[in-house]
Amino acid sequence: MFRWWRRRKRARILAEPFPDDWLQVIERDVALWQAVPGAQRARLLDDTRLFIAERYWEPCGGLELTPAMCAVIAVQACILTLGRSVDAFDHVRSILVYPTAYRAPDVWEDEAGVVTEELDEREGEAWEWGTVVLSWQQVLTNSRTLHGRNLVLHELAHQLDLLDAVEVPTLGSPERRAENQRWMDAFLEAHEEFCEQVDRGRRVKVLDEYGAEDEAEFFAVATEAFFERGASLREHHAGLYQILSEYYNQDPASWTIPRSRSVTRSETGRERRRRRRDEERKRRKRKDAPD
Repeated sequence: MFRWWRRRKRARILAEPFPDDWLQVIERDVALWQAVPGAQRARLLDDTRLFIAERYWEPCGGLELTPAMCAVIAVQACILTLGRSVDAFDHVRSILVYPTAYRAPDVWEDEAGVVTEELDEREGEAWEWGTVVLSWQQVLTNSRTLHGRNLVLHELAHQLDLLDAVEVPTLGSPERRAENQRWMDAFLEAHEEFCEQVDRGRRVKVLDEYGAEDEAEFFAVATEAFFERGASLREHHAGLYQILSEYYNQDPASWTIPRSRSVTRSETGRERRRRRRDEERKRRKRKDAPD
């Protein structure tokens, strides 16, 4: 009964033309839209409408959230599932949008087991129970360029990751379990190699060093690079690109990437977080070092 009702509701939504004002904003503000192959754009616009309609959107901090702004967020989210189904986001129930960065409690543990609690300035986060929080300012800044930093891709990748990206499902056929085990082993090997490079102080091409925080962050930053800098990721990290291509069932390295407008890039919240944690680790090591 639920499936019948859902199909009927979706049919009503898709029977209406895509709003012109939404499309104008997407064409103006979403650089990745220009890279998506033309044959896939109609499907992407349909998924965008379903994504918007099936989620609760909450403006926070005095933001006036318009439907066109929701479309900017939704169209980028739905690029992740073009090779699968927008139903992969069924567990995502609400999108909270702040005008700018916001402050939230943060707890982290260093290699020595020392736990630090602090208030952290953030541009976004993904919660396990299906909520995504975003800073509109950062969403817009990222969506207008293709530099491998995209808040929407990052946080929505976390939502996909929470389901099955780095965990082997206990259900399914033996063949499916074996396939997921192979995928996970290759992914974790790529993550370990990446962390070793970062720990040695070497600059890793294409990938954001924030991916060294843990497997989930590595998946999210790798996803950003996969869609926005696919050709470069394939060139410098061919194995990782192949893993993501299988997972997303897409090949963005073959897309025609438009030239991004030049912007002055400021330090993001996750970069500040990593820098601050590194500084705190160094301070503790100096404090604990023998005289």
